[in-house]
Amino acid sequence: MGGGFDVFCGLPLYFALRAEGKEVFLANYSFTSLPMPTNADLTSAVVEVMPSMSIEPGEYFPELYLSRWLQAQGEPSDVYAFRKVGVQPLQSAYKALIDHHSIDTVILVDGGTDSLMRGDEIDLGTPHEDATSLVAVNELSEVRKLLVCLGFGIDHFHGVCHANYLEATADLVRAGAYLGAFSLTPEMRAVQFYRDACEHVFKQMPRYVSIVNSSILGSIWGGYGDQHATRRTEGSELWLNPLMGLYWTYHLPAVAERLQYYRPMLATTTLSEVDLVIEAHRGSVPIRSRTAIPV
Repeated sequence: MGGGFDVFCGLPLYFALRAEGKEVFLANYSFTSLPMPTNADLTSAVVEVMPSMSIEPGEYFPELYLSRWLQAQGEPSDVYAFRKVGVQPLQSAYKALIDHHSIDTVILVDGGTDSLMRGDEIDLGTPHEDATSLVAVNELSEVRKLLVCLGFGIDHFHGVCHANYLEATADLVRAGAYLGAFSLTPEMRAVQFYRDACEHVFKQMPRYVSIVNSSILGSIWGGYGDQHATRRTEGSELWLNPLMGLYWTYHLPAVAERLQYYRPMLATTTLSEVDLVIEAHRGSVPIRSRTAIPV
């Protein structure tokens, strides 16, 4: 949903669903400069990442390294990557994948919890890719749409007030759109696959170890407090905690309805236009103050 390593946050679901006999496909909003697509059934905004693609050692391309790891495990190795685009081309890209694979359900996965920020919070975290994915998928009419968040507390690194996240979840409870939460635990085979995939890809890209996924994995295996798995977070304060290993689940349309700048997002074609929409909205509404969680 949010690009980068967010697709890895979906791996426990991927392996659990595969174990139940479901057909599952992985796609990620990519931060990599992608080649032109070779599949004629897809739009130019989505690329099928193949293990055979060439890359310089250590170059940033998590989708490719994931594809290679999946192939080594005997799993289907196709991972799709979306270009850094706005809502209109991203919606077309999702539609192409849905048609190509006869998909009936789309699950957006957020590494973190800032996808529930509606627009007037003290800090939105990193909203651009999340909001683009949220609006693009919500505009699809032919599939069931769900949202999953993994990593409660991680977005403190990006300034998010987690009281706002809990407030948003309460709003969605009242709307009948909160589907509950469940834990990822070390003994789950799907979680062990998730850890193995992350650790393999971290070794392939040592300069780009995922802050989100390394923190989640640390918390699942009992880490707590200001623990750092990568030098990228040096000088900051982290808060690993048991809630990081929870999947929080929602009906996506109700989350989209809360997004205050939803309508102007619809016309965007580039990520620069998305930035202008968010900036304009932030300049037009009162920004709420930070609230401490009283526990």
